[in-house]
Amino acid sequence: MGLLGKAVCAGVILAGVTGCTAPDPFADKALFKGEPLDLQNILAANPNKRACIEYEAATNSCASLITARVEGNTVIAHEVGAIKIPGTGNTQRVEVVTRSTLRGGQSCSRSSDLTVAGRDTASAHLLQAKRQLIDGFGGSVCSTYYRSGHGYVVSTLGANGEAFPPGDTRFQFIIGEASVRAQ
Repeated sequence: MGLLGKAVCAGVILAGVTGCTAPDPFADKALFKGEPLDLQNILAANPNKRACIEYEAATNSCASLITARVEGNTVIAHEVGAIKIPGTGNTQRVEVVTRSTLRGGQSCSRSSDLTVAGRDTASAHLLQAKRQLIDGFGGSVCSTYYRSGHGYVVSTLGANGEAFPPGDTRFQFIIGEASVRAQ
């Protein structure tokens, strides 16, 4: 859950795809985390709610919005975000679908577990960049979920043991409306 939120920073991802370099604004990002929680229990405790990644009260917006359901040992997450298209000033809405496997309360994904709903160029580039990023971290990533204040923190590691960008990410569940901020 949350791979778009974890990797939608288009400047960093698209810079990596095109061979440019960009400073990592998420370096050493660590948030307070309580004890690890089982993702299936988190989802069961928040029925009919959406996960809002990095909520901003001032704009009532999220970096992305996720709806998820569990089928057996698979979590199917639909994540909606918006990315700024470099050099154009335009914004593109993107939807990433991830089919993760539940393992001991974590959700684990391979690059092949990701698809996009749109057939536009931005979605295709985002999918390619996200798959390359996961492959660069050993071919899979596993996310651990923690209670943190009134919400949660997700921390994702690659199969190579390294923290997956952008590092720890806050999210909370919402019922009402919230917009998606372009990243």
